[in-house]
Amino acid sequence: MVTPRGDTGSIVRVFDGDSFEADVNGEVVEVRMRGINAPEGYECHGNAARARLRELLDDAEITLVQDGEDDTDRYGRLLRSVYANGMFINATMVAEGHAVALQGGDPEEARLVRLSDTAFAEARGMWAPDACDETVDATIRITEVEYDPAGRDWQNKTEEWIVVRNAGDAVTDMAGWILRDESSTHRYEFPDGVTLDPDDELRIRTGCGDDRREDLYWCADDAVWSNGGDTVMLQTGAGTVVDRVRYDGDY
Repeated sequence: MVTPRGDTGSIVRVFDGDSFEADVNGEVVEVRMRGINAPEGYECHGNAARARLRELLDDAEITLVQDGEDDTDRYGRLLRSVYANGMFINATMVAEGHAVALQGGDPEEARLVRLSDTAFAEARGMWAPDACDETVDATIRITEVEYDPAGRDWQNKTEEWIVVRNAGDAVTDMAGWILRDESSTHRYEFPDGVTLDPDDELRIRTGCGDDRREDLYWCADDAVWSNGGDTVMLQTGAGTVVDRVRYDGDY
């Protein structure tokens, strides 16, 4: 492929599967790869994602392309599309299952989303059933996503929710399981004592309230599920992705 024009440099240090330091003309800069989100280092597949990014960038001339509206993220890191050895590295990380595509209006979003969907369908990388070195027998499915309740989302968080259903034949202990979105910040951990019988459902509401058998309350600080499109992921406590649903929204 033809590499777009941008700043060139070399890798200094890789932090995780989507961020690193690079030497650009003698200046060390911190880069956040745009349009993707890799597992954190402490999460399942985080070390593997970091190792793969280091492999792709080591001993290569890297090109950093600023092709979106935002130059930096909220931490001051450069938001960039990254190219090396004739590859679009952001896309490679997603295609191999080392990162999820973000739906936030990135110029390459459509391409990255397609690659992410394929990686999940083919159980690559972080989407593999053995990615977290455990065996999961449970069959829990995400069946409903209410991401856009009436009114302002942040004022009506209890009406923003996700429904999961036990499609298997055995009772599943959900304690410690995780419900999350595309970001690195929104995580809900199922509390102790929560079980799901075959064919039963649980509704996880974003707002605050008293947990009941069929309704759990995240009590998140703000609305979680983006109206512009998001990815809902259900994971075991160890991090194995048991189910994933991506939806499109309107910006």
